Amino acid sequence: MDIAFLDTEIDPTTHKVLDIGCILEDGRRFHANSITAFTDFMKGAAFVCGHNILKHDLKYIHASVSAAGIPLSNALDTLYWSPLLFPQKPYHALVKDDKLQTEAINNPLNDSMQARDLFHAEVASFQQLPSYLKQLYWLLLREKPEFSAFFQYLGYKCRRKTFTLRRIFNPNSI
Repeated sequence: MDIAFLDTEIDPTTHKVLDIGCILEDGRRFHANSITAFTDFMKGAAFVCGHNILKHDLKYIHASVSAAGIPLSNALDTLYWSPLLFPQKPYHALVKDDKLQTEAINNPLNDSMQARDLFHAEVASFQQLPSYLKQLYWLLLREKPEFSAFFQYLGYKCRRKTFTLRRIFNPNSI
């Protein structure tokens, strides 16, 4: 399933979209501030993904995502999975290697590529988890908007109809 990895730059005063960066799975890139062109670029993608996309980007571009035919419930947010899958990291913001001066404007295309890389790392990390932990995450998080699209993307569902706390605390019984 195709994913449109995206990031936006928003004017904090006017809330106007200043810049949009997006990269598709096939490597095609978009970097402009045209909402119409952005909508056309995303058409055909099944999911959108970004770092803090749910609480930030979608507030400003939700109509464009919907107009591209992508359900808002298919928004993958790397911010929420990062602490669960990489607990050893001290923080979970995207690293802005391209931003040498703190006053410089962010580059949303670079951020969308970092979100893509982080998402693929999260998928790989999730797939390496023990089955009992995957099942526990699914049972606890599957109905939360911050996590549900991830399970949907992977096609992951808990295999057991009965999953008891005894199994969680005794992972060898699964």
